[in-house]
Amino acid sequence: MYMFREIFTAQRGKAPEVVETFKMLDQALEQAGGYTNRRIYVDYTGPMDTVVYQIEMESLDAYFAMERAVFEDPQAKPLIDAFNTLASSGHKEIYEVIQ
Repeated sequence: MYMFREIFTAQRGKAPEVVETFKMLDQALEQAGGYTNRRIYVDYTGPMDTVVYQIEMESLDAYFAMERAVFEDPQAKPLIDAFNTLASSGHKEIYEVIQ
């Protein structure tokens, strides 16, 4: 099992819009299935306007196949454009779930 985090620093004051965009993404992933423990977090301390989207999946291959499919899907383009417009930076973290 693997845990994936997409961590975005929104432009100042745009975190609520990033959260809404992640909620739309989350609805699409829920329909696709194969994802567990989906969560959206916002900062409480640390850098302001930080939004984290976290999921778990059984396989790295499945995750990267899903990611490629999203970037090729024309219906996903508005979500990708929203992230690119609202975020000033971002990065991904991947962890192996041990327990």
